[in-house]
Amino acid sequence: MASSSSPPPSPTLRHVAMLPFMAKGHAMPLLHLSRLLLRRGLASAVTFLATPREAPFIRAAVAGLPGAAVVELPFPSSTSAAAPAAPQSTEDLTSPSASGLLDLVSAAAALRPAFADALARLDPRPDLLVHDGFLAWADGAAAALAVPRLVSLGIGAFASYVSVAVTAQKPHARVSSPSEPFELDGLPGLRLTKADLHPPFDDPDPAGPHWDFVCACRAAMASSRGTIVNTFYELESPYIDRWNQEIPLKMWPVGPLCLATEPAVQAALDSDLAGWLDSRLATDRPVLYVAFGSQAALTRAQLEEIAAGLDRSGLDFIWVVRSKWLDREDQLEGRFGDRGKVVQSFVNQLGVLSHKAVKGFFSHCGWNSVMESISMGVPILAFPMAAEQKMNAKFVVDVLGVGLRVWPSNYGGDDDDGVEGGLVASEDIQGLARELILGEGGRRAAARVAELAVSARKAMDTGGSSFENLELMVREITEISRVEQATSG
Repeated sequence: MASSSSPPPSPTLRHVAMLPFMAKGHAMPLLHLSRLLLRRGLASAVTFLATPREAPFIRAAVAGLPGAAVVELPFPSSTSAAAPAAPQSTEDLTSPSASGLLDLVSAAAALRPAFADALARLDPRPDLLVHDGFLAWADGAAAALAVPRLVSLGIGAFASYVSVAVTAQKPHARVSSPSEPFELDGLPGLRLTKADLHPPFDDPDPAGPHWDFVCACRAAMASSRGTIVNTFYELESPYIDRWNQEIPLKMWPVGPLCLATEPAVQAALDSDLAGWLDSRLATDRPVLYVAFGSQAALTRAQLEEIAAGLDRSGLDFIWVVRSKWLDREDQLEGRFGDRGKVVQSFVNQLGVLSHKAVKGFFSHCGWNSVMESISMGVPILAFPMAAEQKMNAKFVVDVLGVGLRVWPSNYGGDDDDGVEGGLVASEDIQGLARELILGEGGRRAAARVAELAVSARKAMDTGGSSFENLELMVREITEISRVEQATSG
C-alpha cells in the first residue's frame, strides 16, 4: 500500500511567456530561468517576446534548447522623419542615467499593442507570463487573457527590501548629511547613509518622473502573483523574510540562476584568454578581473586613474574595456605589457571568474556580476556607478564581508553628491587592488566568499532551497490556474 505521505508529482506549466527588458543584463536571468524550467520538466514550452534588437542574442542563448522559441515584437516606426530615433535598447543609451532609462522605458511602452497581440496568438495560451519589472504595462494584456503574472526583479532581496523600507519609514529624513548613519526598523545592526541609496530613494519625499516610474512598477508588481529574485535564501534570508512578512507579494528566491548553465558552458573561454590565464596559474601569479558592465559611463579622467592604479599595482589583470570609453587616440592595449590583458570583445564572464587563476573581481556591482562572483567564490573590489549598485556594494562589503570598497576622493565632503559625483584616485585603486589579492582583508573576504559559493551550489542542487522554491512557485501558479479555470468554467 502506497504511503499517504508520498510527494505529489512535479507540476508542469504548458507554456510560459517571457518578456525581458531591452538590456542583456535583464534578459540573462530569464534565459537561465527558462533553461531550468524546461530541463527540469516544470514547463513544456517557453516563448520569449523580444524586440528585433534583442532577438538575435536571445535566439543564440536558447539555441538547441528543446521547447524554447522567440517571437519578435517590432517597434512602431516614427511618425515624423524629423523626430529623433527613440532608444530601443540600453545599448542605445550614452550613459546609464535615470533620464536615459526613462527614455527607454517610455519608448518601450509603444510595444504594448504588439505585445498584447502576440500574447493572444501564442498557442497554447500561456499559463504564466514572466515579465521584467520595468515593463509595468504588461499587466493589461495578461489580465485581459487571464494569464497569471510573475515579475522578474533584476536586483537582490537586500536592495529590494531596503528601497521599500526607506520609502515607508523615512529614517533618512532625520539625518543632516549624506554620511550620517541611520537604521531601519526590523534590521538591527544595519547602518545605512543617504549616500548608500540611489535616486529617488535617497530623497525622503521623492517626486518627479523617476518616482512616478517607481510607483507604476510597484503597482504592477502588487497585482501580480509574486516576484522572482535571482538570489538564494541562505544569502539574503533576513530581507526575504522581512519582505514576505510585511509585503503582500510573495518573493521567490530561485538563484543563483547563472548556475543553471552546464559547467562546460560556464567555463568556456576563447583559446587566447584561456591560455593567458593558464600561464598565470602555472606560475602562481594571481589575476584580478576588471569589468564594469555594458552600461558603465567612465570619464576620460576616471579611465586614466583606473589605468594608472592597475599599472602601479604590480598585479596581473584582465580588463574588459568598452570602445565607447575610448577616443581614437586612446591606446590601452599593449600599455601594460604582458601583465595586463585588455579585452574589447565579448568575454564569458562566468568562464573568467571560474578560472582558478582569478582571485579578485574589480566590479561595478551590478547584481548579475555580484551573483556570478559569489557563485564562483571570487571576492569583490566594489566600484558602484549607477542604479542600485551602491546598495549592492554595501551588501557585499559591510553585510556579507566578501569584498572591499573603493571610494571617490571627495566622498563625505561638503560637495559630495554620492559616488557618481566623485573621482576614484589611482592611489586608492592601486592599494585596494593589492589588498584584495595579497592582503589580510582580501584573505578574509576570500574565505567568506568560498563558504557562500558552497551554499550557492547547494541551494541550486536537488533538494536545495532554490531548487525547492522553483517547484513550489510553479506548483502555486498551476494551482491558481486550475482553480481559476474551474471557476470560469
